[in-house]
Amino acid sequence: MFSTTDRLGKLFKFLLVLLLLAIIAVAATPLNWYYDHVKQYLQPVGLNDISGSAVKGSAGSMTYMSSPLGQAEWFLYPKTFRGLGGKVRVYQPNYDLTLDIRELTQEQHEFKQVLGFIDWQLIKPFMQMRYGQLTGYAQLNLQDVVYKKNAGIERMSGSITLQDFKMLTPNQKDLGQVTLKFETEANGVVVGVFSSQSNAINVSGNLVLQPGRWQLNLDLIPKAGHFELDAILNGVGDARRGGGRRLNLAGFY
Repeated sequence: MFSTTDRLGKLFKFLLVLLLLAIIAVAATPLNWYYDHVKQYLQPVGLNDISGSAVKGSAGSMTYMSSPLGQAEWFLYPKTFRGLGGKVRVYQPNYDLTLDIRELTQEQHEFKQVLGFIDWQLIKPFMQMRYGQLTGYAQLNLQDVVYKKNAGIERMSGSITLQDFKMLTPNQKDLGQVTLKFETEANGVVVGVFSSQSNAINVSGNLVLQPGRWQLNLDLIPKAGHFELDAILNGVGDARRGGGRRLNLAGFY
């Protein structure tokens, strides 16, 4: 005769083995076989043209809240009872980002690193530039990024650097390098400081991220002898006393 304790012990072992088999099955089974049954739990993320499994796979296209993010690759594994670890890469011709996940839960997203680049062509529409042509790319090197679903970015350090920054028209000109360096001043308050290394333009100011909202204060001041930049920047922000342009913007996210 088995005691109640023995029977419960066998039951727990059986359930544990069953759970492990289920995890292995999900890891090995092609995700497109059962994606239609689980996609409601992945919202607001959407996947199309899926290959591979839930642990290691790829998608021809990924969307977030219906916004296209391009192609995606992932390697995921259980980190805790409620969270996942691993890496996710999203990319298309104008950007390539890799997110090294510390832990991903429904309430909070923690990343060890976010690395990659964003081409100037994706940044340009937000600058409202109607004249001239610039080129370059933003190199992302961010660490310790924590995003809470109900509060936004809580913590972040690292930098975003605008590199190979050049003016192509009306004249060819090297614009140097612009850096936005982030530090967490307090939980929920992240401050990014702009600086520049350029013979053509001074860039200074800050970007403040607080729970659910942001504020940008940025000065763009062409240096003497670089009058073409005044024309290019004419539609950016407001005219600044003493020359150049100033952006004072705020919003919610």
